[in-house]
Amino acid sequence: MGMTASGRRVAVGCGLAAVALLAAAYAATAATMIVAVAALALAGVLTQLSGTAPRRDRMLLPLAASVALSSLAALYVVWAAVTPEGPIPCVGPSSAARLGLATACAAQLVAAGVVLRAANRDRGGASWRAYLRLNPRIAASLAVALHLAAPAATFAVLAGATACHLSHTRLLDTVAAGTVAAAIAAVDLLLAARLVGLATLAPARPVDTDGIELALLAADIRSVAQLTVVHLAHDELMVTARVGLPAGADVPATLHRARAHIQDFVPTARHIYLRPESPH
Repeated sequence: MGMTASGRRVAVGCGLAAVALLAAAYAATAATMIVAVAALALAGVLTQLSGTAPRRDRMLLPLAASVALSSLAALYVVWAAVTPEGPIPCVGPSSAARLGLATACAAQLVAAGVVLRAANRDRGGASWRAYLRLNPRIAASLAVALHLAAPAATFAVLAGATACHLSHTRLLDTVAAGTVAAAIAAVDLLLAARLVGLATLAPARPVDTDGIELALLAADIRSVAQLTVVHLAHDELMVTARVGLPAGADVPATLHRARAHIQDFVPTARHIYLRPESPH
């Protein structure tokens, strides 16, 4: 994902601040769900630190921890509902803890805004659905999903904490905590499924990659950078690349001609996303 160094620093800084605030809130409450949200926020930060060639385990480890902990929180809620003295994994009524959660949510929203603006530039003419589902670069599409999910999960915990504080009844506490735990578990499982789906995309054959490069040269493309070609379902190829155009070229017409050449040279290339390089 094309992001300036300053933008990346802002996203990482806000993410780290959110993780620190969540850790402080956990220290004040010992709530299991806050650990789950902190792991989710940490996964978002690691996507920014992973660079252009991320290691999947860097994101999979905190994401798996978040799934496990949020599932544990949901089980605790069930235990609380059937056991008179069972614990309820809800945040305590500490004002400092709620302030920490609110501040962490605000920091995560700032980081999400930075990442979304970068992704909006990166996706070019592709729809958000295609960008998030089919983009083969894990650090790009997964970062968007994580940075949107983390503040949503933190806000859910904050809402649950407020509901638990205001209800003062065991039944409403259980309902509030259970709703929050289920929401975080659902978000985590969806993200885990997304990561597994990205990890199982197969690279294209060298002959297909060579054919795409020849097609771009035939379309008068000056240079090709960040070319990624992967196999999707039903023997379809997805192509993403940043291309340099000749000086004074008609950008829409040149990109359209390049896409047509790619499909002529490699008919299985069905999803083609080309982004022109910014002129220096």
